[in-house]
Amino acid sequence: MPRRTAAAAAVMLLCAVVGSGCGSSGGVEDPANELPFGHIDVPAAGAQVQAQTPVAGWAMDDRGVREIRVYVDGRLVNHGPLTDERPDVSKVFPQYARGGNRHGWTLTMDFVTPGSHAVLVQAVDTDGATRDIGTITVTALDR
Repeated sequence: MPRRTAAAAAVMLLCAVVGSGCGSSGGVEDPANELPFGHIDVPAAGAQVQAQTPVAGWAMDDRGVREIRVYVDGRLVNHGPLTDERPDVSKVFPQYARGGNRHGWTLTMDFVTPGSHAVLVQAVDTDGATRDIGTITVTALDR
């Protein structure tokens, strides 16, 4: 196997096993299934935040969103379902509303150390397909 192909295969295997931060379908092979999409609303990129702070936004998918995952510096720190009504999002993407307005989510992040941290949010659809829907850097203040 050529060196470049072997490296690409290793990355694909790592993404399939870890299932985070790769921006791929997470191993789900269904060309008719669209990947989820969304946005991080708070905190804003570059914000100074408390050691424990909320992260919130919205996500949609053609088949439904099963969960949101929040990673800080590459570690999973929280996950949960869509919980918040977001009729504003339904209005912009009516083809994905699926008869309801529950597209928002609010979860909590804990920062172990003060300083700069990378936050990645990932959406998982009902078939298990994943997509990174936002990455921001924030600065955590002292506890």
